[in-house]
This record gives sequence, structure tokens and C-alpha cells, in this order.
Amino acid sequence: MTRSCKITIKSMLKKIEENFDGKIWNLAFGEKVLVLEIRDELKRQVFFSAINLTTNTFFWKDLQPEKSWWLSLVGVFGDFVFLHKYSNQSKPEALGLLVLDVKTGTLVHRFDDWIYFNTEEDKLILYRLDKDNLPIYQEVELVLPKPKIEENNLINHYTETSEYFPLIFKFLYHLLKIEAEKAVDYLEVNDKIVISYYIYKENQFHNYLLITNKEKEILLHDFINSSEGIGINTFSTKSDTLFYVKNQNQLIGYEI
Repeated sequence: MTRSCKITIKSMLKKIEENFDGKIWNLAFGEKVLVLEIRDELKRQVFFSAINLTTNTFFWKDLQPEKSWWLSLVGVFGDFVFLHKYSNQSKPEALGLLVLDVKTGTLVHRFDDWIYFNTEEDKLILYRLDKDNLPIYQEVELVLPKPKIEENNLINHYTETSEYFPLIFKFLYHLLKIEAEKAVDYLEVNDKIVISYYIYKENQFHNYLLITNKEKEILLHDFINSSEGIGINTFSTKSDTLFYVKNQNQLIGYEI
């Protein structure tokens, strides 16, 4: 059980909070954009949305490039979003690649029967298998800017067997009087400590996000989700913002 505690968000600015009609299944960052894959399992529909991280507004929202459940986000590459098409078999295989304009969502390229392999300089490299199950490669010219070197915040995933887990366990116990279980995601950034932890109750693991400063003042303590197991990469950072998905359908971002 968590102990009630006063939460002071004196230095935490919420930059974004968006709800979606489906589960946030996947997300990918570009230089100044975040693209999300949203799945409505009841309707068996998949949607994609792109958020401008400069203004925290949508470039586009709930886009369906095709009326198909069998699309999945590959990533953001420069001015393009890559989506794989899949078969509808019990073990799906990638069958093609769609390339969208990151700012408009417009379909700019379609490569049926080809699969994303890599990007090099201004080239997109695709492949497919021949009748002997050997790869055939194709190069496509795209204006792909060289990736900028950005300082990445290293988020560590520590399981119960890690030498660091007991230290974080004690930190959480003394601060919140809880007993964290299984694993934590941990990050130190600027003057803040970020911990995503689990407690077990009512036959489920309950995931919480805690942010404190170095003086152990609580800046944020939020429930993320309940599940039968534990996850990894339960939050992410981009530039000056920490992002996490709450209750599977809500994207939240705080300035860090």
C-alpha cells in the first residue's frame, strides 16, 4: 500500500496531456515530432497520430492510411513516417512498407512486398526474400537528413537480481513506506530522480511513477497502470520532456 503524501509540483510543468480512443501500442520520436500507434481492439482498427513537440499540438490525429488492422509503426526518419503492412495470418509477416509525410500524414511512397532494412545517407534500403528464401535488396533515394547527435538520458531497468535494486527499494520504502517488487525503471536527469516501480495487490501489479528532487521532495507521484506482469521502458524522455502512458490510452508529458 502506498502512504498518502503531499505532492508538490513546484518545478514540474505539464506540457502535454492527450487521450486516445484505443490503446497506445507504440510510439516513435523524430527530431521534433512524436508519432503514436493507437489500436482499438474491439473495433480491430489502428490509427496513427503525430504531435509537434515544439508546440505540443497535433500535426495530424487518428489517421488511417488504410482500412486495415495489419499496420504497425516502424519509426520516424527525417520528414517521413514508416509503417509496415502485415499479413493477416496467425504469425504475421511484413508484406510491404508505407511512407507518410510526417507533417501532413500524406502517403508519399508505397512499396508493396518490400520490407524496411536500413537507412544510409539519402537512401532507404529495402529487402524481400526470393523463392530460395534469400534476400534481395533495393535502394530508394529519399531526402533523409543525417541524424543529429542528441544527448540521451539513459533509463536503466533494474530487476530484483540487480545490485542496484535494494538501494532503490530502500529509497522508496523510506519515502513512501511501500515495498517495490520485481523491477524498476530508473533515471537521474538534471536535479531530478525518476523511478517507475511496481507494488502487488489484488492479484495485479500496480505501476507508479515517482519524481523527486535530490532533497527527496516529491514533485510527482502518479499511478500509471495495472497489469498481470511488469513492463520495461515505462517512460521515455525527449529533449526537455518526460513522457509516459497512463491507463494505456493517455499520453502525458512533463518538463524535466
